[in-house]
Amino acid sequence: MGQPWLTFTLVFAAVWLLYGLRVTANAMRGREGLRRLGVRGTRTAGEVARGPRREGTVVHPAQVRYRAGAHAQTYRRPPLNADRHTLRAGHEVILRYDPEDPRRVVVVRTQSSFSPSTYLACGLLLCLFGVGLGVWSLM
Repeated sequence: MGQPWLTFTLVFAAVWLLYGLRVTANAMRGREGLRRLGVRGTRTAGEVARGPRREGTVVHPAQVRYRAGAHAQTYRRPPLNADRHTLRAGHEVILRYDPEDPRRVVVVRTQSSFSPSTYLACGLLLCLFGVGLGVWSLM
């Protein structure tokens, strides 16, 4: 073990690579909402009108309030991907809805998160950093 910095650098590179893979996997799960919607959708802003609640053995998902459609009608619906986000009453959310059926909506991001595309870009950059650090340490 004549070069202890090499071992440290390779371990450090592996940690960054694994962390980047984890962030990338979480971003891909975040993009699942758009797959549930089935179309690209139209982006709009809204707010969480009611958080998730439990009545006996039944769990009701959170409801979001948003304006959509040709006449800017206000809807109050549970999103298709309510299980993927922490939705607290009063928080602002960015949504995508189906233009043909504005009652179908998914949450893209909340007040406390970034968009899945941002997470995907960050995850890929972290992976590249880990690989680059490993290659640099072996040169």
